[in-house]
Amino acid sequence: MSDEKDLRRGGPLSLFRGGGHRENGNGNGASNGNGHGAGRILIPEEYARLHADIERASSPSRCFVVGVTSAVYGEGKTTVALNLAGTIAQNSTQRVALVDCNLRNWDMQTRLNLPPCAGLVDILEGGEDDLTTIVQKTELENFTIIPAGRAAANPARLARSPRLAEVMNALRLSNEFIVMDMAPVLPVADTRILAKSLDGVVMVVRAGVTPREIVARAMDSVGNDRVLGVVLNGTQTAMPKWLQRYFS
Repeated sequence: MSDEKDLRRGGPLSLFRGGGHRENGNGNGASNGNGHGAGRILIPEEYARLHADIERASSPSRCFVVGVTSAVYGEGKTTVALNLAGTIAQNSTQRVALVDCNLRNWDMQTRLNLPPCAGLVDILEGGEDDLTTIVQKTELENFTIIPAGRAAANPARLARSPRLAEVMNALRLSNEFIVMDMAPVLPVADTRILAKSLDGVVMVVRAGVTPREIVARAMDSVGNDRVLGVVLNGTQTAMPKWLQRYFS
């Protein structure tokens, strides 16, 4: 992005600087060490601030559903979704569900070292009836994960499915926060369809790579009123290098 001012929309999150993790062109990426059941989740202060900003946008009387997406593939959205959900759970007593709503792959399961299992797609396509059977528990009592399970035969159709609305209603009743890792906005229609059911959207942008016009198109597609703010991924940490050595 050549001009950060073009990303500022006045939302509660405004502009957030994320880390340097990168996913490949299929939305996949190397694990960042936050494996499922693999010890404590590392919490950068930036994610804690992001959590606080989302709390300000939410209501304590109802579950808040935030979708994490990007304009195109390779922006780092899955890494942001994983870290955001883990941060909310570890920094509070609120119940958090991380939902893999990228209906075209099951990358999150690989990232979390989950074995092959039934997931959201199985529920939506009728191969599994009981939602509780696909919920994966973690070391944190207030943090659960709903994997995709497998790729959907027709993702756009499932995104419009009344069954998905039923699943989301059930998850809202048992959680205070739901973080949804979603497909990128522009290459496929899924996220544009699902955006109307979200309380807010966090847009992940690869700094210095994605043209601002592309980001603006993606934000318009999901609705500017739903965009809480932008995660500017791949930028330098806010702490200068000369100071970092005192904290390493």
